Amino acid sequence: MGQLHDPLVVGKTFMAGSTDPTAGSTAWALTSHGISEKLFTVDETGNIVPQVGQSVSKVDTFTWDVTLTPGYKFSDGTDVTAQHVADALTELNQQNSGAQASLGTMTVTAPDASTVRIVSERATPVMDAVLAEWPFVVYLNKGGQRYFTGPYKVETFVSGDHIDLVPNTHYVRALERPLLKIQRFSTGTAVAEALEQGQVDMAFHLPVDELPALRQVTGVTVKSFLVGYHYMMWHNSLRSPLSDKRLRQAVDLALDRQELTQELRGGRPTRSLFPENSPYHSGEAVPHADKAGAEALIESAGWVKNSTGFYEKNGAPLTLRLVAYPQRPGLVLMQPTIQMRLQALGIVVNTHVTDGSSWDELDAIMAARDFDLLLWAQHTLPAGDPQWFLNSFFRSDGGNNHAGLNSSVIDGLLDDLGHTEQHSARVADTLAVHQAILEEVPVSNLMTPSWHVGLSSRLAEYEPWGSDYYVIHADFGLPDTTTTTTAESENVSAAHYPSWYGGLVLAVLGLPASIL
Repeated sequence: MGQLHDPLVVGKTFMAGSTDPTAGSTAWALTSHGISEKLFTVDETGNIVPQVGQSVSKVDTFTWDVTLTPGYKFSDGTDVTAQHVADALTELNQQNSGAQASLGTMTVTAPDASTVRIVSERATPVMDAVLAEWPFVVYLNKGGQRYFTGPYKVETFVSGDHIDLVPNTHYVRALERPLLKIQRFSTGTAVAEALEQGQVDMAFHLPVDELPALRQVTGVTVKSFLVGYHYMMWHNSLRSPLSDKRLRQAVDLALDRQELTQELRGGRPTRSLFPENSPYHSGEAVPHADKAGAEALIESAGWVKNSTGFYEKNGAPLTLRLVAYPQRPGLVLMQPTIQMRLQALGIVVNTHVTDGSSWDELDAIMAARDFDLLLWAQHTLPAGDPQWFLNSFFRSDGGNNHAGLNSSVIDGLLDDLGHTEQHSARVADTLAVHQAILEEVPVSNLMTPSWHVGLSSRLAEYEPWGSDYYVIHADFGLPDTTTTTTAESENVSAAHYPSWYGGLVLAVLGLPASIL
């Protein structure tokens, strides 16, 4: 395709808030935009493969050595050295809770120019999978700027609006790459309108109700795919009434997950935290809504229905605040259905949709814990292993413990998982943690959703994979489908997840292999 005079325009409801990878989930967004890379990554078939790192070897229970891929450069032309990587990982680990979830505190050093040594507070048997997690991007701090190693670099960054990207001239096949523009939209509907009007070449994460009209537009192709994300709903256990586990159980019992997938016209209902085609699926059948069971739990907690059919205690109504954010359109579509179910049970539900022009309102609500129920989209196996998600969201001191869960039992089970190396034992230990979490009901997992991408004729051959973690990947916009890699994959450790992870789309949707 080459460097087109007019850049390809990628429309998204999310965009990196800055180029600072230590801030929140910015590292994830930078990788999604094709700007940053990690030591290891996940390819389109679900394998953990080398990227800036060539191989990893275990020294002892808490110590690993990573050998760097020769010849890698930052976008300013500086050679990547082990000291650069050590500096980046140290800063990330100190400043970003996501980089602490799996390993705790990290001591990172450079024994020589091509070797990075990592000593961690917590054990892991799958260090390459850990280093493929989204927080661990590689970057160089130089002259007040950050330089990355991805196929693109930032030319212009307009916060909250757009990013102009140009090819990283130090990356393979740079001269063949098109210019890019990441354009941010506040809603999925706005992205759909821009695609219909020819203003964008890709509309990522389209609302399902926009698809019929877009399929009638000449030159527009719509592709749907089941993602590794789960749609879920956090229960705020730190404030009444959901501080009472019986109320959390009642809310979970009242939900009709099949109804929610019908509302979104796609996806798979599930209570499991992990996809059904992964070895970490809980194995339980999807429960049907049980209104009578939910009512019994609420009444056991001392709530009584008044003459209008709503629960109250000491004259105060049973009221919940249900929050959703529009950057994931499916969450907003599900919100009224959940409200209806809970109100039919006898609970007053006040809904709120945050401002989609930025993450600021959602961040403020979460910081203040000003919610009872929070609809959420989360990739639970971003690098094929459950350790990051479980530690980050369910450990008592986890950086993303939105429910306020505090359980020494679960913390102990997570410690055990960190030492488990043999695969079948790791699956069993994960199930033990999984069941303990579900018993406490900090979250109601709802479904594995389908997402939808609209493409202009210039990107009609684009195939989505990796959910939204790798929207702009190393092969994006290149004139043929030859896979662009910077290293061979033989030298990573045994943490591979090929048969189920990459095949999730095919197995669940029954689609041909070409969808990947």
